[in-house]
Amino acid sequence: MANPISKAWRKLFYHDGDRYFLLPQVASAQPEPPNEGPFGDAGPRAVSWFTRITFGGRHATPFFYTVIGIILAVLTLLEVWLFTLDDLLGATFVPLMLFLALAKFIVVVAFFMHLRFDKNLLTLVFSSGFVIAIAVFMILLTVQGKVAPDPVIAP
Repeated sequence: MANPISKAWRKLFYHDGDRYFLLPQVASAQPEPPNEGPFGDAGPRAVSWFTRITFGGRHATPFFYTVIGIILAVLTLLEVWLFTLDDLLGATFVPLMLFLALAKFIVVVAFFMHLRFDKNLLTLVFSSGFVIAIAVFMILLTVQGKVAPDPVIAP
């Protein structure tokens, strides 16, 4: 016969089949759960929507490229506007501008350079070039003291 503490422990933490906690049986408990990933079932829907608006494996129409051009123009206007607010943004200015540059890079390379339709090796080549450029940029900012500048002391 088990002692009372052991009985209470089993009653609190063990349930049917000697499992910890009585959890509901859900699809994610299966060996190969469907729609596993950070976006759940939104991932396949987003991919099918993206494929549908980019005309699948075919090249898009001039209207689609016009929409992409408008998106790039809006991103550029946002960058110019944020450049006027660099004093207010402080330390978030450079990462924000790098993020916008990355977004524009992805749009230009994926659609105007048709990288979306090419082999993955070319994607690796272009993205590694972007990563190297950002690394060189950050190294130069660090060397010049622009990432963490020394405080200005009033005379």
